[in-house]
Amino acid sequence: MSEQTKPSRVGFIAGLLLGVLTTAVLAYALYYVTHTVQKDARVVGLPVPVQTVPATVKVLHEAIGASGVIQPGMPVILTAKVVSRVLKVPFDLGAVVKPGDLLVELDPRLYQANLSARIDYDHAQRQVQRLEALMRKNYAAAADLEKARAEQAMAHDAVVRAEIDLANTRVTSPVPAVVLERAINPGEITRLDQDLIELGVLDPVMMVAQVPEDKIGAVYLGMKGVVATDAFPGMDFTGTVAKIDSRVNDATRTFGVYIQLANRDLRLKKGVTGYARLESTKMALAIPATAVMNPVGDRASVYVVGKDKRAHLRAIRPGAVVDGMTEVLGGLDEHEQVVAAGQYDLRDNDPVSVNRFAPWNN
Repeated sequence: MSEQTKPSRVGFIAGLLLGVLTTAVLAYALYYVTHTVQKDARVVGLPVPVQTVPATVKVLHEAIGASGVIQPGMPVILTAKVVSRVLKVPFDLGAVVKPGDLLVELDPRLYQANLSARIDYDHAQRQVQRLEALMRKNYAAAADLEKARAEQAMAHDAVVRAEIDLANTRVTSPVPAVVLERAINPGEITRLDQDLIELGVLDPVMMVAQVPEDKIGAVYLGMKGVVATDAFPGMDFTGTVAKIDSRVNDATRTFGVYIQLANRDLRLKKGVTGYARLESTKMALAIPATAVMNPVGDRASVYVVGKDKRAHLRAIRPGAVVDGMTEVLGGLDEHEQVVAAGQYDLRDNDPVSVNRFAPWNN
């Protein structure tokens, strides 16, 4: 081998080694750039890698649990419609009554005597018939017939009033109910419109569930409620919310939610305890709960990635948290991209590189 050939081969090998080294350096740099973690990205001046999801309007299903007690439904107050002496009050406080049960019996004799008005009515009716027959023969005046008809109407009204008064001497239950209060006793004399008996309706009944105050925004009239009771293990009673208390109990920090339940066989008694599951369904703007920073503090916030590819810190107003999703009541618009992973190492206005999560539609 000549002396001229040796330096040429050495130069070739050196060039080859330099090329390999350069390629390795470039490959490492490329790998480093594509795999830079957040704490390193800011050091080398690269965008901070994050993952985002869009704020989306979706259906949120939430189950709210609360213990409660069965109470009668709406109260019914029965009053005196006639003045008379009380003969009987068969039921005492707490008694369960059925429709048609006698609750108060009054002395009917005065109103039985008033039925003599039927005699006057029969007479007035015959008088009208006689005058109508004479009118057809032109033997009676029209004025006499009109007067007779007016007297007949007055006599009929007197009969109707007497029959109603007599019927009102027996006060009966209009509904299946429990006696909550009685304000009259045998031997007393009633007054017109005096309260006699207060009933609590037993069909339907109410489960008064004590719901924690942080669920105020999730409860609404008409929502479905499923009730399980200690008295009937394994059996559910389904109803709807008919009333919501306007005040929160200072001691328990709960408020009453009244679930109306059918009770045709009167199995559910006043005072039965149980557990209610309220099923809330609503459309709401929502984001993953993990995207929210300081979710229970004074300033819940998220990072929003704008068109400028920078992360902007923004305060939001969070609502209910359901199945890992946080309802957003304010601070975000639909479709805005929210950082759901990597937000805790971000700073406001950081440039970011975005890797979006797969669409979430559950």
